[in-house]
Parts: sequence; C-alpha cells; structure tokens
Amino acid sequence: MITVTSLASGSSGNALLIKGDAGALLVDCGLPQRTIERQLRYVGMEPAGLTAILLTHEHGDHASSAGPMARRWGLPVVCNGPTRRALGAQLDGAQVIEWEVGGGGTIGAFHATTFAIPHDAAAPVGYLIDAGACCVGVAVDLGSWDEHVVTSLRAADLLVVEANHDRERLLAAPYPWSIRHRIMSDRGHLDNVQAGALLARIGDDGRTRDVWLAHLSEHANSPEIAVRMVGATLRMAGVQAMRLAALPRKQAQRWSSDMVMQQQALFDW
Repeated sequence: MITVTSLASGSSGNALLIKGDAGALLVDCGLPQRTIERQLRYVGMEPAGLTAILLTHEHGDHASSAGPMARRWGLPVVCNGPTRRALGAQLDGAQVIEWEVGGGGTIGAFHATTFAIPHDAAAPVGYLIDAGACCVGVAVDLGSWDEHVVTSLRAADLLVVEANHDRERLLAAPYPWSIRHRIMSDRGHLDNVQAGALLARIGDDGRTRDVWLAHLSEHANSPEIAVRMVGATLRMAGVQAMRLAALPRKQAQRWSSDMVMQQQALFDW
C-alpha cells in the first residue's frame, strides 16, 4: 500500500509525504524544521524513517528546511545541480544526490524521474514517482505547460498539480502590479483554467485518475473556486474521468492506493 499525505500546500510552505511499506519520501521541505517534524509525527512518520528529501526547486516555500532536516536526521537531499548551487550554503554538511533535469533514479523502494517545468527558478522540475503499486505525479510552481509535461505526468494515478489562482481575483488582489505580472507570466503560476486545460490534455486517454489541486493562492483563489473552475474546464473538454480535490494550505490530507474507491466522496465536482 502507498499513502500520500500533503502536509502543507501554498506560498507559506509545501511538503508532500509519499510512504510505502519499505520507505518514505518527502517531496519539498518548505516549512520550519520543527513544524515539519511535528507534522510528520502527527501522521505517524518519524523523521529518521524518511528515505530522502526530493526538491522541486530552491524557493523558500519548497526548500527552506531541507538542509537542517537532512543534517539532523542523516537524510540525503535529491536535487539537480543548478538547484543545489542556488541553495548554496543551505545544504552545507548534508548528503546531496544530484540528478540531471530529465534524469532520475532509484531511492529506496521508489523509482523517480524528473522533468523540466517553466518557473522563475534555477532549474525547476516536476516528479513522477513510481512506487510499484501506483505512480504519483507532482507538478507545482509552473507558469505554463507543454506536451513534455503532459507526457511526463500521464502514468500517474494521483496527480498533484498547481491551480494557483483565479485570474480575475488575482487582478483584484492586494499585490503590487509587479507581483501580479510575475504570477501570471509563463514562468509564474498556473491559473485554474490553465490547470484544467493541462488535466484535460492528460485525461484525454480516458483513464481514471485522482487529482489534488495544489498551491492555491490565499488571496486569489479558494478550494471551492478551484474545483469548480477546473471541473468546468474538464467538462468543456469532455473529460469525465478526473476526480478532483483541492488541498488545504495548512492541514494534512491523505490519499491511499488501496482506498481509491472509498475516497470518491473527496472528489466531488
């Protein structure tokens, strides 16, 4: 059995726990160290039991405590060379495993591959993590998508995909114009319609998948708006096989590979 638990999702911090019978991965580590440790223990995971920390990119809401966690608990950090260089001294003293963008490898009981995504970071990546019983696809913090992103995510049974903002709400949000422009750019963040279009393209093969809408803006989106707008985009494209749920920013949410049918109430759109 594989379980996936979102510990946090959003601009205030991101961390995703993928746990199997023979190990566990933490994808991103963007909360304070003590908060991460507390959250892990709350869901029954001792930090020392992690197999590795995988980083999507160097921004603080994804990587701020990767170095401290790795040093304290003797965990390897997996990232690419540009991300490691961008983090600089933050990873000093930690074991770092470098994968090229588009590369990957076996980490404990998992096989993970990376793929490039467009975002204003050194070399941001998404992950496809094959746990044997299922695959988890992660694509957060991307401002646009292409067929390579689609192809990279197609094997996933659970998709964790950014639906950051509603465009009209973003334009009215209390941000300087420079911030709004950055968010809406091709190297910023996906809005709900863009996320829906990506999911529609992935789902045009008709295979049923579960979807977590991630990294929702506190001021320019809400779980209800995200699910409604992404769901409407999917219906317009004729895609009915995606089960949607929006991740809360600071509360744990859990998915299990052997409880998919029982969890359909979570994916109500």
